[in-house]
Amino acid sequence: MSKRKKKQQINLRVIIGASFSTLVLTLTLLAFNWSNYTGLNHLENIEIKGAFIIPADEYRESLSPVLGTTINDIKTRNMSLLLESHPFVHAARISKSFPNKIIVEIMERHPVALLNMDPLLYIDREGVVLPELGNVGEKIIPIMSGFNTARELYPIGHQTVSQKVSESIDLIDYIIEHFPGMYENLSEVTLNSNDEFVLILANYPTKVILGNDHMEEKIQILNSFEQSLPEDKGLYNFSSLDLRYNHQVIVKVRV
Repeated sequence: MSKRKKKQQINLRVIIGASFSTLVLTLTLLAFNWSNYTGLNHLENIEIKGAFIIPADEYRESLSPVLGTTINDIKTRNMSLLLESHPFVHAARISKSFPNKIIVEIMERHPVALLNMDPLLYIDREGVVLPELGNVGEKIIPIMSGFNTARELYPIGHQTVSQKVSESIDLIDYIIEHFPGMYENLSEVTLNSNDEFVLILANYPTKVILGNDHMEEKIQILNSFEQSLPEDKGLYNFSSLDLRYNHQVIVKVRV
């Protein structure tokens, strides 16, 4: 094949490729302009996933101002930040589903304790303060009592600034992570007159005095003590257990 013919074939391929790319771009622009003209790409549907505590309609309502907006103009990051300003939203991810829909995936905060004050407040595993909203009241979770109830210590949607409440939440988080059965049996976390942590177990109930230090170690000791009891006995056989002394469990048998 001569160099001239080979060059002509290469030029032909380039022309065909360029023409095809131009055609695709033109069709894309025409489709986009047609969608704009007919309103096919205007946002009409907001699908919410992961809403369990707060009704999905409440999240959807907060995003309603963007309905009717061209989906290409929607700033998903701004929408995520708006949702994450809600105290019960830990994180939000938004994706576009063309031509006229967005999908919102929400990760909600789940309260692990109820702060006994007026009005009631809830705390999650990160120490974030949550108001009494949605289906929170239907959950059975431990009550926290005996703590400072000054409102400024509990900014809604932010971590508590109460040191004692933070320590208590750290303790609850440890129990949830390592001894979930113990958490299920936990009725109350409180402070005694010496500002020492006390757990109230739901069964009967049983008081567990922890003191102020080595909390995780004491929870481990409590669990080991429970595991060592005969099959026909449990912590409910004792009215109180005192773990304030070094590697000891001082018990008071229920009468």
